[in-house]
Amino acid sequence: MLKTRRRFLAAALWAVAGNAAAHTPYGQWVVYRQKHLLIGAHRGDARTYEQAKAVVAALEVELPAAAARVARGPHPQRIASLMGTGQLNVAVLPEAEAAAMVEGSAPFENYRPTPLTRLAALNDGYTLFAAEGLPPDHGWLIVQALDHSGIARAPRPDAITLHPGAAAYWRGDPKP
Repeated sequence: MLKTRRRFLAAALWAVAGNAAAHTPYGQWVVYRQKHLLIGAHRGDARTYEQAKAVVAALEVELPAAAARVARGPHPQRIASLMGTGQLNVAVLPEAEAAAMVEGSAPFENYRPTPLTRLAALNDGYTLFAAEGLPPDHGWLIVQALDHSGIARAPRPDAITLHPGAAAYWRGDPKP
């Protein structure tokens, strides 16, 4: 019995220590987000990941100071949650999914509507979206870099408004 109890305690301590070592403290996540431009994608649609990697590759060449990285969530609802709470500013999404996020309709009915703005159209019906709080000059620089790389174009008019910085860039206005 004593031997069984020791094994149980050892296993419990190992599990707790393993989880503690693998967990990133919240404060470090904040610092990481400040140092890197995170481009959201999700496992529910593998093409979002491929598109996000292309965006990151273009930004590495055109805007290396952004230190862009892909942040891949398990499903689109996690992206909606992160963007709605200001923890993620940019994401690659299919048009229909972004519209559902903005409206708060299925499969996002358990989330508040997520205010998004368009930055640029990508390939195959995907668009680069920004959360409400992305500064106009950041949006302008991101769009300029993607346009120079040839992977982005001006998004078509739609119910989701164009980001102010992206709108300025696509009109040919100087950086805000």
